[in-house]
Amino acid sequence: MDRSKAANVAAELNASAEAKGWPMRCDSTLAFEHAELGELCALWRTKAAGGVPARSQFDMRTLAPYARSLTILEREGHGNAARYRFRLFGSTLMFLFGEHTGRFLDEMVSEDLLPSWLAFYDAVLASREPFRLITYYRTPNETFLKGDIFAAPLADASGEVRMILAATYVGLQDSVPPPLV
Repeated sequence: MDRSKAANVAAELNASAEAKGWPMRCDSTLAFEHAELGELCALWRTKAAGGVPARSQFDMRTLAPYARSLTILEREGHGNAARYRFRLFGSTLMFLFGEHTGRFLDEMVSEDLLPSWLAFYDAVLASREPFRLITYYRTPNETFLKGDIFAAPLADASGEVRMILAATYVGLQDSVPPPLV
């Protein structure tokens, strides 16, 4: 998929997010706020060489600079029965959200937000392109966490594209509603 098609996918996701009140926006331009996410995207593109790289191309030595903020998800099942399992859940994310390695996305995300995450991850796999996602999380003390996320597809050992390499950098925002327009 070329970037113009990726822009269309992002526009569709953003239209759904706005219509449904999801606290997220997709960015196909990959204009990350954190340099590390841009570096990881460049690494993914190098390994992709015009296709989708295999999970095996990303060993922990290669991923070490990003490991604390990484997740690797694997889609299990098909259609409405598909679920995403966390194969890796980085230590920074574990500190913020709890340990989720081995657990399913639907065990972590609230029922009202689950459709937004499924739509995003499904789009990443279907497009076979990397994306940036900006998300907002409300915490009990009335502050907002802003997530800047890189997500890109990976092929499993059989060559099927059903894994996602993602890195999330989270920062505190002022206690005002997220600026999603």
